[in-house]
Order: sequence, then structure tokens, then C-alpha cells
Amino acid sequence: MKNKPSVLSKLLRFATIVITASLLGIGLLLIGIPKWLVFTLVILLYLAYSVFWPAHIIYRSKSINAINRYVKRHSDQPIFSYSYALGNGNDQNIEVALKRVMNTYDQEDMHDVYGANLAIFHNKPNGILEHAEKIEGLDYRHYYHAYAYVLQNRLDEASDHLEKLEIPWMTHSIHALAAKKRGDMEEFRRESTKSIESALGMQRYVLHHTMRRLEQSN
Repeated sequence: MKNKPSVLSKLLRFATIVITASLLGIGLLLIGIPKWLVFTLVILLYLAYSVFWPAHIIYRSKSINAINRYVKRHSDQPIFSYSYALGNGNDQNIEVALKRVMNTYDQEDMHDVYGANLAIFHNKPNGILEHAEKIEGLDYRHYYHAYAYVLQNRLDEASDHLEKLEIPWMTHSIHALAAKKRGDMEEFRRESTKSIESALGMQRYVLHHTMRRLEQSN
């Protein structure tokens, strides 16, 4: 994988924020802005940078490049390590990252969601189904059931679960997988594009790289 951001780079980024906020505050005070208003503005700017902007990147952004920069800066955190590996690493990096997330969230739905992703990575439909059965969230449960059944060519059962999906990226993702499996690459690209474009934030980023890797696979 590409080099991850060092502790020094993170400290420099934090120092830059502090210095910028200090200079801004001093500048506003010098032109006669009341101290309470200066304090409020500095706090709001800090929140915009540290809370609102990250939330936008994670949940709403459509920019793959912007999301990639954020993921790279936070790749030391388990929840972002998988996304970082998908976009920047190799198969071994992806497997390690998936297992890391599973070990971190071993008592939550997330454990089985990433467990299902690990089974997909190893092309083990039965493993996907085992994890899908344990997922409480209905959309993800139906999604992974449909995914596994497509891999097994059990298309009627896949269709039953597909009909229950209400999240567009999931529906298009299953259609893309089915098209890839029957060798219809034109349909695969059409559905994978729809899947990516119907998602936002981290999900969009993960789909972008998942579909890229799926297209390149045999």
C-alpha cells in the first residue's frame, strides 16, 4: 500500500489549524470585532473543519478524490482501513483490514456485514449466507442473501430477496453482479455505474473500488 500519513504529518496539520485560528482571532480583534463574537466565529470554524466537513465526506460527498484523501488520513482507524485497502492496497491488505474490522466490532451487525464481505472476497457463498442470517438490518440481510444466491445461480431465490431491497445502490449492485456472472459486461458497467451514482460518501467510495476490482476479476 501507499505510505500512510505519519504522526508528524498529523501534528503539523493540527498545529496549522491552531496557528490559523489564532491568527484569525487576533486579526478580528485588531479590527474591533467584540471578543465574544471572535470566540464564537473561531469555534464555528473549528467545528466546520473538524465535525461538519468530515460528516459531509463520510455521508454526503460525491467526490471520490476527496473521500480518498480523508480515508488516507484516517486509515489507521479500523473502520477506514478496509476502504483504504480497497482503494490503495492489494488482496492481502484487504483481507487483513476486513478481519481487523470484524475483531473490533465482534458483537455488532458490523461484524457480520464485514464477515459477509470477507466471504465475498474469498468467493464463498455459504459463508456469505452464514453471516447474512445473523444480520439484524433487513436491507443488508436481503442484500447478502441475494448476493450469495446469484453466486450460486439460485436466481429465483436471489430475486425473492432482491424484491425486498429498498436501497437503490444495493439493487443495482446485485444486477451488476448477475450481469458479470453471465458475461454481459455492457450491462455490468451500466448497473455498476448506477450503483455507484446512487450512493454517497464512504459507500460511494467503496462501491467505486469494489466494482473496479470486480470488473478486473476473472
